[in-house]
Amino acid sequence: MYEQQRKKGRPLTGTERSLIEHLYKLGFTQTAIAKEVGVWPSTICRELRRGMVDQLNGDTWEYYRIYSPQKAQSRADYMKSAHGPDLKIGNRADYLAALEAHILTGSSPQDAIAKVGNDYGVTISKTTCYRYIQMKLFPSLRYKHLPQGHPKKGKGTVSHANVSHPKHRSIEHRAKSIRNREEVGHWELDSVIGKAEGTGESCLVMTDRKTRGEIIIKARSKTAADTVHALQWLKCQIGRDWKLIFHTITNDNGSEFADQDGLDALGVTTFYCHPQSPHERGTNEVTNKLVRRKLPKGKSMAKVTQKQATEVQHWVNHYTRPMFGGKSAADMLKGELDQLPLYNREKVYRFFDLL
Repeated sequence: MYEQQRKKGRPLTGTERSLIEHLYKLGFTQTAIAKEVGVWPSTICRELRRGMVDQLNGDTWEYYRIYSPQKAQSRADYMKSAHGPDLKIGNRADYLAALEAHILTGSSPQDAIAKVGNDYGVTISKTTCYRYIQMKLFPSLRYKHLPQGHPKKGKGTVSHANVSHPKHRSIEHRAKSIRNREEVGHWELDSVIGKAEGTGESCLVMTDRKTRGEIIIKARSKTAADTVHALQWLKCQIGRDWKLIFHTITNDNGSEFADQDGLDALGVTTFYCHPQSPHERGTNEVTNKLVRRKLPKGKSMAKVTQKQATEVQHWVNHYTRPMFGGKSAADMLKGELDQLPLYNREKVYRFFDLL
């Protein structure tokens, strides 16, 4: 009889099936056999049913049923062969641990796979990674730890209202080439806040429509004057190449963007979305989800410095994107800037961390 607890899920062996045959011939009950083998009685019941064969009695020339361990073992071997191929990663627990470390620190499965690369001699697809998470092959990573949930369905047709301020330049007047993302230099602008109360807890976030390049500026407050001041600081950081990189800005109707004349004075044309239409700045809204991983809602931004904001900016820009075939926004932005006749290329590249 087994003295130790049998491991759950372990299949019967050939030796154990021979023991079952011997005990069954001796007239042991299924409960007694199960006790000797160390399994549940239901396991013995199923095993006997699956391994029964018809045996001919040479004296009476009548058939009787008997348990055959050979038949049961052959059936078990066949069923095992139908389980499909082994896992692609084999026993590379170190590869899974490396992926898990990246995902738990804010990376998506696609981004983690790109960062780990082929350092461990094996690589998997995004779909396989999600399947491994579902199979609980990672030590602690589960679906609840992923940075973003499943995408929501759209709400169908949306009717637009007029721009909230009659003097603001509507997005309806924006050129078709801007809508089609044909060239770099057309940016979407928004402000992200930490807590609902307070005026000094916001950062300005800008996203290039074509390359998805990101700029994050720590504003002194969420006012129109400080928004213009923050963009003036940005213009000084870029220098003489400002007009080559910034052509238009599209923002919502928040009070921090109310000074259209001040924004236009920077040398860019400003467009305003329709009220309650964040999807008209969809590129900016999606990228904000990455920013929120480092600057989450509910956490005060009052003490966030420009240096910290720049670190988040570089992290977002070097985050790999499936839409770019595994390349990052920084890769795409550099490819576009390489084609521009920049006056101070080193200064611009240093600002975007492209050196």
